[in-house]
Amino acid sequence: MAVILLLLAATQAATFLLVAAASRRAARERIAVELSEASRTFERIVERRIRELGRAVELLSSDYAFASTFTQLRESNSAVARATLESALENYRGRIGSASFLRLVSLDYKLLAGTERSASAGAGVSDRAVFAAAEDSPDFEATAVEARDGRAHLVVVRPLLTPDPAAWIVVGFPLDDALAGEFRELSDFETTFIDKGRMVASTFHDALRRDLAGGIARGGERAGAGLREVRLGSAPYLGSVLAFPGDPDHRAAIVVLRSLDTELAPFRKLENVLLALSAIALGGSAVVGFFVARGVARPAVRLAEGVQKIERGDYRARVPVETHDELGRLAGAFNQMAAGLQERDKVRDILGKVVSPEIARELMNSEVALGGEVLEASVLFTDLRGFTAFSETQSPQALVSQLNVYFTAITEAVEAHGGIVDKYVGDAVMAVFGAPVRVPDHADRAVEAALAILHAEERLNGDRASEGLPPFRTGIGISAGVLVAGNIGSATRHNYTVIGNEVNLASRLEGLTKSPEFRARIICSDAVREAFQRPHSLRDLGETEIRGKARSLRIWAVE
Repeated sequence: MAVILLLLAATQAATFLLVAAASRRAARERIAVELSEASRTFERIVERRIRELGRAVELLSSDYAFASTFTQLRESNSAVARATLESALENYRGRIGSASFLRLVSLDYKLLAGTERSASAGAGVSDRAVFAAAEDSPDFEATAVEARDGRAHLVVVRPLLTPDPAAWIVVGFPLDDALAGEFRELSDFETTFIDKGRMVASTFHDALRRDLAGGIARGGERAGAGLREVRLGSAPYLGSVLAFPGDPDHRAAIVVLRSLDTELAPFRKLENVLLALSAIALGGSAVVGFFVARGVARPAVRLAEGVQKIERGDYRARVPVETHDELGRLAGAFNQMAAGLQERDKVRDILGKVVSPEIARELMNSEVALGGEVLEASVLFTDLRGFTAFSETQSPQALVSQLNVYFTAITEAVEAHGGIVDKYVGDAVMAVFGAPVRVPDHADRAVEAALAILHAEERLNGDRASEGLPPFRTGIGISAGVLVAGNIGSATRHNYTVIGNEVNLASRLEGLTKSPEFRARIICSDAVREAFQRPHSLRDLGETEIRGKARSLRIWAVE
């Protein structure tokens, strides 16, 4: 569940980042488009202002009274004529409105009269390039940006005609905060005027002006540098530097900026809504996921615990079925499986007590059917001497109890050497070595098991002597050869056993242990001796007639 929530959070974060990036990209594109329009707007404002000033100068140039006064001044150079000219210039400046000054300059670039208090008649004009440009112009008009008294001005130059050019009329308007504010109202851009790397006007307040002035002083504001982002105070701004129209010397520039935060405000609202929806979705998913995971995890944990119990052999394990969904059906199937394993374990346990564990495994792991297989094995028969007479003196319960002790000792000896007890017949035991699990040393195992039976008998007899009971005395016969091993019986009831001549021979050899002629507790056939893979102590008993055999057989006593 945590992984799903992390993936959901990562997806929402990625979506938010993509939206934020798209918002910034859209804001930049919008500002870039509007910046191009703002540049054209400012050009139109300046061009309109230049046309207004040009028309005013043209009217002044064609004014007869003004031309007559100028002629008097040129002829007499009197203070009265100069005062009259300055008064006329001031009157025209007031009529123009937007003009900051008017000057009258001689053709040899001497100041004749002007509206500025600092103007000194007869002084030379330092910036003569604008007059040269006007002389080269078809309409004898030129513009330029000049600095005077700490302020920047856009000036327009036209000749005074009487009717030939007699002097230059210079009119200027300031590049001040008022003009920057006018441009901001029209373009919605914060506007700053720069003259030779120095800020001369701006719509920013004092603190941001200082930040921007510092950037300008470091040479960071150059016309034509393209769209850029700057930080003023703690806020980002996006804009560009435009060339000032009507400035052939490129000494002035316009810095136009727009607050990126203001531009992104509508997008920020969308981002905030997206964040809120993401938080609600994530929180809701966490709550729903908690209950879903709890509903899934609890049955899953119980199933895991049940599987661990089954793995440890506790087939009584069950899990509660609380739902009817897939987990509920899985829990039901688990319980059915556990019940089946419990029943199988019970059957295996019972079968293991009825037959040998090897036979039980063979029956449980294979298809049970009538039939058998041919193999080489050894058969061991035991018989308890004097058991019939002894049983007549014992109660049935005591007899069964003592017989079980005896059979337990024999069974342990047989199984310790890899054999299986095929059946118990009265007080006799039939054991097989080499079936159903084939082993090459079956004869060795049978002989070693027979010796182990006699040793176990000695231990039992020691206990019986202390209880005042007669000793057990066992005779053992062993044969080896080809046998048929498999399930024998009816279609409804099977018995795994071995059949063949060697089974009967082992029983006959066990009977010979009763004969005083051989004085042997364990007798085996010559085929057993030939199948040995390990040395054993044997005593040759010679050849003897065996009931049921057409010819005599050589037999051996195991000692």
